[in-house]
Formats: sequence, C-alpha cells, structure tokens
Amino acid sequence: MKKCDVLIAGVGGQGILLCSNILGTACIIEGMPVKGAEVHGMAQRGGSVEAHVRIGCFYGPMIPRGSADMLIAAEPLEGARFSGWLKKGGIAVVNTAQIPPVGQTYKTEDMAEIIKESAGNIITRDFTEEAIKLGSIQTLNVLMLGAALKFLPLKKESIAAAIGKTVKKDFIELNAAALNRGISITLQ
Repeated sequence: MKKCDVLIAGVGGQGILLCSNILGTACIIEGMPVKGAEVHGMAQRGGSVEAHVRIGCFYGPMIPRGSADMLIAAEPLEGARFSGWLKKGGIAVVNTAQIPPVGQTYKTEDMAEIIKESAGNIITRDFTEEAIKLGSIQTLNVLMLGAALKFLPLKKESIAAAIGKTVKKDFIELNAAALNRGISITLQ
C-alpha cells in the first residue's frame, strides 16, 4: 500500500471539506487506512479552508510542513500560502481563478511561481471556468480531484462510489461528469 499525504486548500464555499470527505470515503471503500483533519475558521466569510488527508497513514491527521505529496488548491493565493507543506518534487493541482481578499489584487502568475518552487509537477488551469461549462461551479472540487486522481493511490471506481455516498442525490450525475472531465485533463 502506498502512503500519500494530500493537502486541499481554498476558501469557504469551494467544497474543500466535501473533497476531503470524498477522498476519505474512497480510502475506506478500498480498505486503506486514512486520517484527516480540517481547519475552517472563517470559512463562512470567504476565509481560508484547509483539509489534510493522509492515505495509508497510521500516525496523526495533520501533514507535517514540507512533507505533503500533493496540494490541491482551489484558489491560487491559498495554493501559494500552503505550498510550504509540499515536499520537494510534490504535485500541485492549482485553480487559476482568483477570489482575492477584499480590497487586494495579485497576479496569478506570481502565485504559480511560488508554488513551483516546491512542486515537481504542477497542473494549472481555470478549473472554475471548466466547472461552469459542466453546468455548476459547485463541481469545482470534484473536477480538481479528477485531475489529481492519476497521482493518487486510489481507483476511479472508488472515488465514483464515494461521490455516490457523500454528494446529495440530485448532484451525483453532475459530479460524476466532473470527475470524468477532471481525469481527462493532462499535466501542463
């Protein structure tokens, strides 16, 4: 069994916690040990949200700084903020669509450069636009999870089954389409 530490980061409303629940449920379906933790202080006000998912781990739920195998960042500033958790050569899947803090702007390219300092491979794309094209911005998290799946020690079928167990019934089909679309995205 392969161990894999995944940090998922974004802002309130982007489905970070649901994404971590899908990952954890998929691990349980495959019989893999999994630990998880989440931090969502001001999430209801658009604040930072982070979720740690430790696949194949028997230790604590929090990923030590500098040791995450993967970062899934639903917002580029949050990706830059949490890039220090990536181990050298780690993989980053980063949404380029910004949700800047009130009264501030930044260049997405600058955030990508910060992330690239830690990441060995990086997938950057406007996943928000892709999710809207699929029919709902609320599929952003599953779309990004699909793009990350090729680097995870999990089967597509387990993720799909986990979606069926964690997503509201009316949105399962839409999220299944988002998963498939994400899987088709290639490394840039």
